[in-house]
Order: sequence, then C-alpha cells, then structure tokens
Amino acid sequence: MNRALCIALALATAACGVVSAPDAGGAGADAAADAPADAPTPDTGPACTLGLWDPEARTIDQWPDPRFSSEDPSSPTGVRLRVDAARFAATLAQARGFSSLLTDLAELDGFGVNAQAFFRFGRALDPARLPSAEATRGPVGGVGFVVLSPGAPRLEGALLSTTDDDHTLLLAPLRPLPAGARVAAYVTRRLAPAAGGCLEPSAAQARALADPAGAASPAVRALVALGAIEDARGLVALSEYATQTTTDDSRAVAADIARRDFTVRARRPCADDPMGRFRACELEFVAGNYLDARRHLVARAPGAPAAPASNYTLRVTAWLPRAGAGAAPYRTIVFGHGLGGDRGQAARLAAFAAPQGIATVALDAVMHGEHPLNPNPRATTLVTVLGFFALDPSAAQALDARALRDHFRQSSYDKLQLVRLLQAGVDADGDGAVDLDAARLAYLGVSLGGIMGPEPLALTDAFGAAVLVVPGGRVSAIISESATFGPLITAVRPPGTTPGDVARTFPLLQTLLERGDAASYAPHVLRDRLAPGGARAAPSVLVGVVLDDDTVPNVSNYTLARALGVGVVPPLLRPAPGLATTAAPPLAGNFAEGRATGGLLQFDVIGGASPGEAQRATHSNVGASDVGAEAWLHFLRAHWDRGLAEIADPYAALGRAHAGP
Repeated sequence: MNRALCIALALATAACGVVSAPDAGGAGADAAADAPADAPTPDTGPACTLGLWDPEARTIDQWPDPRFSSEDPSSPTGVRLRVDAARFAATLAQARGFSSLLTDLAELDGFGVNAQAFFRFGRALDPARLPSAEATRGPVGGVGFVVLSPGAPRLEGALLSTTDDDHTLLLAPLRPLPAGARVAAYVTRRLAPAAGGCLEPSAAQARALADPAGAASPAVRALVALGAIEDARGLVALSEYATQTTTDDSRAVAADIARRDFTVRARRPCADDPMGRFRACELEFVAGNYLDARRHLVARAPGAPAAPASNYTLRVTAWLPRAGAGAAPYRTIVFGHGLGGDRGQAARLAAFAAPQGIATVALDAVMHGEHPLNPNPRATTLVTVLGFFALDPSAAQALDARALRDHFRQSSYDKLQLVRLLQAGVDADGDGAVDLDAARLAYLGVSLGGIMGPEPLALTDAFGAAVLVVPGGRVSAIISESATFGPLITAVRPPGTTPGDVARTFPLLQTLLERGDAASYAPHVLRDRLAPGGARAAPSVLVGVVLDDDTVPNVSNYTLARALGVGVVPPLLRPAPGLATTAAPPLAGNFAEGRATGGLLQFDVIGGASPGEAQRATHSNVGASDVGAEAWLHFLRAHWDRGLAEIADPYAALGRAHAGP
C-alpha cells in the first residue's frame, strides 16, 4: 500500500457528507450550503447536554439507525436494510455521486460488525474525560456495546472518539461483534462527567425509554442484568440492531473451489536472476471469476451453492531456488503484494528466501498488474488505486463500494484457486518434476497483501503459517485515523460539508465493506475455522507493525490484531489498546492447544545503508529490511524445520538496538 491510497479513499469518503443534510428547500438549506465548512456549532443550548436522536428528523443523528432497518423473513437475520428515498431526499441529493453509500445498504441483512456506531449531542463532550477502551469492557464504563444473542448477553468494549467539535461520540468495537447477531450500542448517565456533569437523552429517546414496552426491550434487560444501569432511566442513548452475516458468501465460494480441479495451462521458459539468487518461472491457469459484469459478487439465495459467473486466465510467477539451495519440491511462500503494485514485488522476498531453499509464488490482485479484470495493465499507480477502490469521480456514481468490497473478496478467491493448483502438483520449470511443495505452504502478505491475508487463511487449511506485514482491519480506519490523509480530505471536501460530515460517513462505508474486511475473517484464523471439509488446523500467524505507520495507521493494525486474538511479543515499545503482552520470546505454541503460534512484533528502526547504521522503520521499508527478513524467515523456518513456528526477537538476533523512548 502507498500514498496513492490517500487520494483514493479521500475521494471515496470525504466527498460524501451524507449524514447531516438539512431538510430540502428553504433558507435553511441555502444557508447550510453557503456556510463555512469548518464553522463550529455555537454553544447556545441548555446547561445540560442532550442527545439529538429524533425518529421524525430528516438527518442521521445516530448510527445504526432503526429507520434503515425493516423485517424480512427471507433474510438470514430476519432483517433487511433500506433507505427511505423520500424522507432522505436531501441527504441523497447532497451525496451526489456517492449516494450509493446509502442505497446499496439494501443489499445487506444487518449493520456492521467492525463499523463505528455514533450518537450526536447538542453540546460538546470532553474527550479527555471519556473512559478508556479497557474501562468500556465493564459495567462502570458507561458506554459500549452489549451482545444480546446468540448466547448469554455480554458487554463488549469500544474505542471512543469524537467529531463535530466533540458533539458526536463515535464508538468503534474493540473486537468484531458477532455476525448475524442482535447487539446494541449504548450510552448511560455514567458518562455525565464528560458532558459537564449533566447528560440527558433526547426528548424522543426519553419517551421511548419511558414506554413500558421500550423499558422491557432485550437491550435494557441485558444492561440491567449486567450492572451497566439500574433501570431504563439510566440510559441516555440506545441503538439496538442486527449485525449482518459476513462470511456466508465466501464460505460458499470456498466450498465450490474445494470441489474443483486446476491445472497449469501454459508456462514460459524460466529466467535466471542476474545475481544468481533464483529462477523466475511464468505460468498460467484457468480460474473462476465469481463477480458479475459490474464486479459485484453474484447474488445467491441463502444456503445455495456458489458458482463462477465466468472463467479467466490468471498469470502466476514462481521464483525457484537455484541448484544447490535445496531439493525440489521446495517449501513455498504464497506472496501478497501491496496496493498499486503487482506480483513482481515478490522478487524482493525471493532474494532472501531462495538462497535458503524456499520458493515464492505470487499472482496479481484484482485491478492490479496483469490481472484479467484490470483494463489497463500499464496504468499509473494512481489509476490502479482508483480502479481497485472503484472510484471514478467523473461518473454519475463516483464510488461503487460494493465493487471495492468484492475486489478484496475475488482476490482472496484467486488465492484459494492458486492453492488448489499447487495441491495438484506444479512443475514450474517444465522438467517433469513437481517444484512446489503443497504440503509445506506458507503465506506472506505486505500491506494490501497483509490486509488480504485473513480471508484465505480462514477459508483453507493449506497454509501452515502466515506472516502479515503492516496489515490492517476495519478498512475505513486506514484513512479516517491517519494524519497523513487529513490535508487531502480537507482539499476534496465539497462546499457546505464539515469534517464531522466526513467522519460520520465512514460508519456507512464500513457497513458496506464488512464482508470483505480483514477484521471480519480474522476471528476465524486461529479459532473457529471456516475451512470447508471439516478440517480445523489453525495456522501460526505473525503480525509485524511499525510505530506511527503513516499509511496503515496503528489503530488499524491493532484492530486486526485484536480480531486475530494475538498479543504483543516483548519488548513492548508502545502500549496497544486492548492487546495483552505475551510471554518473552522466543514464543511458540500459545494457540490451538500448543499446535500453533501467534503474536505481534513492533518495529521502530531498521538497518541503514552502512554497517551499524539505523533508520526509522516505515510502512514502505520494513518488509524487506534486515530485522523484518530475520523475523519473517525465522518464524517460517521454525515452522518447517521443527513443526512449530517460533517468534523470536529479530533485534536481539542481529544485535540491533531499538530507538528508545
């Protein structure tokens, strides 16, 4: 992933401003359109801070919003999202080419599992007095999520932030909420100190809570039983909703792929690396495309099998060790490249791996390189990024969030089909012998490739170990939480919209992206496996992050780590909300009853150009750095040589010091 992502996602989200449009017509609408974009909300309200939710309003002052949900017995959750086009006509008009962020909700059977919830208030909250993420996991935190079903009700924590000059409270789930479940986001009077000592529900919310039926709702009963409130009068804001199913489609596709056979259709002569480190061999095979002409996943009835909409030919590069560096079939790494790049980026990994007898295999992600869905393989990086993010600012619908989501999913399906090809036995160099050992497969993804790792890892047992370098979860957070993207958001924000409008758009975008988001699949990597056929072999997983990552921010790194369930392997360079610290390295066997290893390493410096020199670790340089390569390959070699991956301290191994406080 690179800085072109900044432009792409800024266009995708900042141009929306869909959640605070005024009522259509009248002087109010004209005044709002002409108002300075950053004008603060005047603090002229009552002494007590009041919620703003009103079901009769034409603005969206709460998310999830029950007005966007209706009963549907044919849906797996019994719910279908919708938008009332008449009620929200002004909002849709203001959204212009981004109105599909609202209209595409109708495809979904519930709200988000990683997406933020938000509540708007008439006066500002004090961010410094909001509870920590850890505090929200207990009943005295005063804010968070409650899972109502399935299972016994339980509290889930939230990462809290504010927008709209602190008038809007955003709640990001600390860990993914269960899919296809009933949950609620809530705020209680315990948050009053952050509101100046007095915090009250809106008039509409107060009426709903005072109604005997409302006070007897499952959410109220659960919060009382869990000690978060004494009765309904303790609540200030409450949004009870269904979460969408997230993995059903991909599980059906994975089952379909597992039934199919794949063979090499063509190969080209291998080329020798000028430095003598490897041989690069080009292959082709026919694979299934599960997307329709709009690049949306083909719809299927709940429980129905999946099938490709068409076939296409995928090109694969295999980097094989040179003679004397091991015997075929070689231990093999499937590589996932970064945003705007292509499979050729794997050559940098092969330069480290091939001399150690390890082969590397890669293909292009959707809309990248020579992928058959990419209309312009020679496009600039920016054009490639815009294509992947399904952005065309000149089109009537400038953003197609469903296509963006399904680019992630089809890229995962391509990798699953590549795995099936490898399992059939691949002779990459045409000498009649199998070169790639499908019984000793590992996955290594960098940036976008790391983000794309959890879905195939959850859906196949073929990978015994995986390394995810500078990955992230809750894709919308990659821009919303990154300081690097701030100036560009300001630059592309349309007149009449505010930073708060932008911030309140991200939960809608994330709701649409959930079924392709890494954090939706991460809970199924080390536990609760999704692989078809009944196998349950969890892969070992190493996550590598750099402090103050300017492209995939640490909040997104740690969102994925919490979803995976891994902790930080010492030394702890900086605390990470919601992540525990593991035992000291070397660490092995801390998952799957001792059969798998999982953990996260923090990087702050890497080796420089001269011996003994150090430079700051960044998103772009850590993957192929000295300490990075030491960490990744030690982890994988231990998996292959000893049968159990091990996380060691790469700085100690190389005698390199950390930067210090």
